[in-house]
Amino acid sequence: MKLTFLGTGTSHGVPVIACDCAVCKSSDSKDKRTRSSAYIQIDSKDNSHKYILIDVGPDFRTQALRENIRQIDAVLLTHSHADHLHGIDDLRNFSCIMSNKPDNPQNKKYDRPPIPFYTNEGTASDIKHRFNYLFSEKAFGGGHAKISLNPVAKTFTFDTIKITPVPMMHGPLETAGWLLTENTPEGPRSIAYLTDCNYISDESIELIHKECGLENGGRLVHLVIDGLRIKEHSTHFSFLQALEVSEKIGGDHIWFTHLTHNSSHIQTTAYIEEHRAEFPGLATALSILPAYDGLSISTVAE
Repeated sequence: MKLTFLGTGTSHGVPVIACDCAVCKSSDSKDKRTRSSAYIQIDSKDNSHKYILIDVGPDFRTQALRENIRQIDAVLLTHSHADHLHGIDDLRNFSCIMSNKPDNPQNKKYDRPPIPFYTNEGTASDIKHRFNYLFSEKAFGGGHAKISLNPVAKTFTFDTIKITPVPMMHGPLETAGWLLTENTPEGPRSIAYLTDCNYISDESIELIHKECGLENGGRLVHLVIDGLRIKEHSTHFSFLQALEVSEKIGGDHIWFTHLTHNSSHIQTTAYIEEHRAEFPGLATALSILPAYDGLSISTVAE
């Protein structure tokens, strides 16, 4: 299983419009942060690959072109804020697409089944209300993305992996973190993607540990955690809070995402290194770093 960070920025993105700060003016490519999203490749039952998108923000078109995304088999949504959802119309290219594959030499348009969306009940209800045209049989013009909404509250199977929604709080809003677990000859291997949160309950942490199969040789290979900035925030983890909750959750490799323009990649890396010793439980982590756009991580050593 491989995860590519399509975006690692907060709702403003980096650089921020009309900002002349050092990070927004930085020439370091790791300081260019589009809105947070991830793209996951899994090994499929038919010996091919399936592809899962986590969130579809307003930068999705740019991200998809940059990473040459050609296939989306499912979407996992954390919540319905604009920076995680407002690229939804661009998914129409994946549900009714112009293909240049050998079996379609004339580049003819063909229909595909609706893309399954998985999220919590509140987000599903919000999508139906705000994007009602997606579900109308009377849509006209350039067409629209064909999606099927699937509210989920428990672990489910998608092709060869288990997917677990992890309840979290983003201020007053309940969001869904996502735990993806694959079986390998060495045991279960997992990636947790937990963004847009400032509180994760003990029950949710226990759920992660259980579904990872930690008591049966399972490993949480990668923990992706919301880490907004140094200063505390009302709806996101600060860097220190992210380290604190990461100590409780564990993980071989820990990655901060949803980053602001308040710290550069280099500054964030240095801050983490300076403070990680304050959390003894993180001593076993192989790495704790800020993620960056285009970074790919895998459950298998490459």
